[in-house]
Amino acid sequence: MRKLLLTVFLTSLPVFALDEKPLLAQGDMEAGLYTRVDGTYQMLSPKWGYYSAPTPTAPISLGMDATFKYGMSESSDLEISMPWVFRDADWAKEGQPSRDDWYTGFDRIALVAKVDVSKTGVGPLFGFDFPLGNEKVVGFDPEWGFTFGGWGGYHKANRWIDGYATWSVTPQTSSGYRPGSQQVAMFNTGVQLDEGVAPTFGMQWNRFGSNSLKGVVETDEQQSFTASPGCILELDEDWNLEVKVPVVFAGRNTYGTAGLSLGIVGSFEN
Repeated sequence: MRKLLLTVFLTSLPVFALDEKPLLAQGDMEAGLYTRVDGTYQMLSPKWGYYSAPTPTAPISLGMDATFKYGMSESSDLEISMPWVFRDADWAKEGQPSRDDWYTGFDRIALVAKVDVSKTGVGPLFGFDFPLGNEKVVGFDPEWGFTFGGWGGYHKANRWIDGYATWSVTPQTSSGYRPGSQQVAMFNTGVQLDEGVAPTFGMQWNRFGSNSLKGVVETDEQQSFTASPGCILELDEDWNLEVKVPVVFAGRNTYGTAGLSLGIVGSFEN
């Protein structure tokens, strides 16, 4: 059980945060600050079942993500993400039962480029994670990470659906530790109402592969399914408030969590 809890602790955050929205126009910029709090309500077993967390209170994780997007050309944009995480003492005990204190720090900074293919609204994406960050948050001594995948969307009148699928990998470290690869597939859909409100709904699947040390597998793979109902509130012509309620409702070898995500996003045209 300790091995299971440790792998949950180490890989409870995505490798990077990627925006599923369409490309920005050339020269346009977008900046955002997102904050998210998650409380654990159940553990998810290797057989997709539920059982109670060992601690008497719900472990809490608080995250904040600063993002910046820039339209490099008519068919590409660049995105940068800097995530910060706080974990309370109960969450720390889940991952390392000998710990009695909370911890905080930055995850790896990510840079991602998206490219449109023939202006069809779909295309490839690629990016990398810088070898920076708090070892407790990252889960290992930070190393370079690489991400590949594709994105796409469909927009008609006041309705839209956007999504992406990615594969992320961190090569084996100098000590022989190889973090498991991560696969993500997600979509987000919504409808814009006249009152400046846009109800949204998203689904996301995450898979973390097994970690290994010098060729010996140390942890089991994880999978999770997250539903995220929410809405976008238009504050003025430049700023929006994005609200989501992410709930991990199914999975294996991971936490079942429910939380609240708030994001302030500003768009600035060239």
